[in-house]
Amino acid sequence: MNAASSTVAGRRARPVAHDPRAPGLSLRDAFLIFTRQLSARIIAGMLAVALVVRLAVGGLRGWDLVVLVALLLAHPFVEWVIHVGVLHWRPRRLGRRVVDTELAREHRAHHRSPHDPRHWFIPMRGGLLGFWLVAGLLGLVAPTFALWLTFLVGASALALAYEWTHYLCHTSYRPRGRVYKRLWKHHRLHHFKNEHYWMGVTMHMGDRVLHTNPDPRNVETSPTCRNLLGRNLLGQADPA
Repeated sequence: MNAASSTVAGRRARPVAHDPRAPGLSLRDAFLIFTRQLSARIIAGMLAVALVVRLAVGGLRGWDLVVLVALLLAHPFVEWVIHVGVLHWRPRRLGRRVVDTELAREHRAHHRSPHDPRHWFIPMRGGLLGFWLVAGLLGLVAPTFALWLTFLVGASALALAYEWTHYLCHTSYRPRGRVYKRLWKHHRLHHFKNEHYWMGVTMHMGDRVLHTNPDPRNVETSPTCRNLLGRNLLGQADPA
């Protein structure tokens, strides 16, 4: 293949970026990098399998739409609760033991180094455990197997949307659309202004309803944005 074959309409093809922090990152390159991430592939695989099995089972009804709409309406609040209660979990002593979770530790690392791509994605061990624990419990009370599969399709799609949105907010890609500009702005305020606000990532209805979406001009810059614990249970600075 000669040099001429790498041109399109007389222009030399631009090489694909491999670093999501690279200046001038295009949305196409950001997507191609995203598709190489383990979490993106696992969640996309879950979505594909759930969708294929649901279509194979057949019998789509109005209740399937009800399940999907209910998931969409609940999502901003579920996202808020997970961010506040799970990701911002503070270690607690239980006798001689300190109770902590992988998801919370990884999120603290993400706040310490928000520009480090290693911490942009859901930790799969803890994330999958939580997902399938909830899915299993709902499977016990779901009226039909088909509706449970519909739940899996919707929940997997929302998880993939979360993973993509959160990743994109941390890349060097700059938003153009109004909706994404707002998501991008609020997520960066959460990391660099005050970690107690702007908990939503893909939606901010939870923040608006639960009063964690204030005017940034009225919020003090938090000294613990990069260190969620401040000082750990042993009285030492939380390790980097």
